[in-house]
Amino acid sequence: MLAEDNTLARVKNRYVLNRYAMKSLHRDEVVVDRETGLMWQQAASSEHMLYSLATEWINNLNKRGFAGYNDWRLPTLEEAMTLMEHAPNSAGLYIDPIFNSKRRSWMWTADRGEADSAWYVNFNYGYSRLNRINSSNNQVRAVRRRPRVSASL
Repeated sequence: MLAEDNTLARVKNRYVLNRYAMKSLHRDEVVVDRETGLMWQQAASSEHMLYSLATEWINNLNKRGFAGYNDWRLPTLEEAMTLMEHAPNSAGLYIDPIFNSKRRSWMWTADRGEADSAWYVNFNYGYSRLNRINSSNNQVRAVRRRPRVSASL
């Protein structure tokens, strides 16, 4: 289970072995991570966007009830790093192919640095770092914590 305090020091050089299950809920595709208890959007946003638009994009997902839920959010850096693979897949990306990542992928997180920066995860080269929120464009992949009620997922 992930720490609840978003401590960035715990993220450094940390990889978690994930076991995923893909589900279709209300015609939306999600991936359930059985290791962490997180539910992810299967596909990231098709557009790269500024941080302010990323938070707006999440709000719109919640308004429409993506996959039947309205508690989607940007992942913490620690949560996003659980998707990072040790080595690139056949598409050359450091993320499991179940996530429909066939093209270059940079993903915003909720963790902020200074006033004008936020952490992002780069699945192209397998690292994370701070990025400027007003001039950098990254994709969005929403996440939510799901209750642990069934071992069948």
